[in-house]
Amino acid sequence: MEKFEIKGIDGNKINVYKWVPKGEVKGVVQIFHGMAEHALRYKKFAIFLNDKGYAVYANDHRGHGNSVDNISELGRIGENGFYGIVEDEKILMEKIKKENLGLPIIILGHSMGSFIAQEYITKYGNEISGVILSGTAMKSGMDLKLALILAKLQMKLFGRYKPAKFISNLSFGSNNKKIQNAKTSNDWLSRDEKEVDKYNKDKYCGTTFPIEFYYEFFKGLSKLYEKEKLNQIPLELPIYIFSGDADPVGNYGKSTKDLYNLYEKLGLKNLEIKLYSGGRHEMLNEKNRMKVYENVYNWIREV
Repeated sequence: MEKFEIKGIDGNKINVYKWVPKGEVKGVVQIFHGMAEHALRYKKFAIFLNDKGYAVYANDHRGHGNSVDNISELGRIGENGFYGIVEDEKILMEKIKKENLGLPIIILGHSMGSFIAQEYITKYGNEISGVILSGTAMKSGMDLKLALILAKLQMKLFGRYKPAKFISNLSFGSNNKKIQNAKTSNDWLSRDEKEVDKYNKDKYCGTTFPIEFYYEFFKGLSKLYEKEKLNQIPLELPIYIFSGDADPVGNYGKSTKDLYNLYEKLGLKNLEIKLYSGGRHEMLNEKNRMKVYENVYNWIREV
């Protein structure tokens, strides 16, 4: 593994990890991680892909992991930060292209990273060979509009950097509701108690993010499904969606299927969806993760 830094679109520091196979490199997977976590959590999956001949690049988003200088800065993504993350990823992709001339690049976005990826393919879909969306959904409607109004109001009242405890509780407080005898507030992430325990003990994970983050994130989501934007997605772009059917982020499979149906109605020609029975939010950290790994690899190989 190699660790290095690049400058993001605003000149911000972006911490990057790179895993490269020992032999011939067949292609590259660029990972967009989720909210309140970091890229190093994908190390096991990256090593698995290395063994199959694929290089992996994964950066800590602005406001996440080692891209912050101080733990108190977690969640601070800046004005228009949702779009800033998209452009940070584009800068990294340009570096990837230079280091891997002519090789196909596939994006894998998880959770928040999957929404970044949904935006990314409306702008740069022609520059990649495929996109994988994990723990994803279609987020729209009145709930999102109200959430954006609330975040905007709270930001005016309390400033950008006050921890958004109320919004965070509204967003995640009910995620364990279908889990019997939950041991921690984050059991909805995975059925693997060891993985949940690692998350809970990680100083870069599970932080209550500031109001700024929610405002910028909700603002980005509110424009994600504009018709003229969706029409920029290349119709030939392969898209693989996977999630657990017990994942509250995807409304237990419903809004994950809504996203698939949206892309199907747009006329995208190479779509696939996989919902794992009983699987929770982080399928790459689930009890059956090796099967998930293999399914992702088989899709990449076919693409």
